[in-house]
Amino acid sequence: MRRFTLDAPIPGSESLLIDRRLTNEDIDWLRKLRNARATNEPSPDIPTSVVRRLTQLACAEVRGGKYAITFRGRDELLDREKDPN
Repeated sequence: MRRFTLDAPIPGSESLLIDRRLTNEDIDWLRKLRNARATNEPSPDIPTSVVRRLTQLACAEVRGGKYAITFRGRDELLDREKDPN
């Protein structure tokens, strides 16, 4: 049985993996979706082109006619906020 410890760094954990296919507009809409979810407000009306791109990249999904951010979308926002560039 192999035992793992938390003392050793995980390979590749130092660098952030950011999806460069997302535009600044996409990131702005992901933030709006996240904020709407956090305040229990209905999701904003997102332009069709942005919805298509976010759903194709699995950053957002349609649930009952409303838009929701996915775990991948939330992770993408966190990575962007950590990125110093």
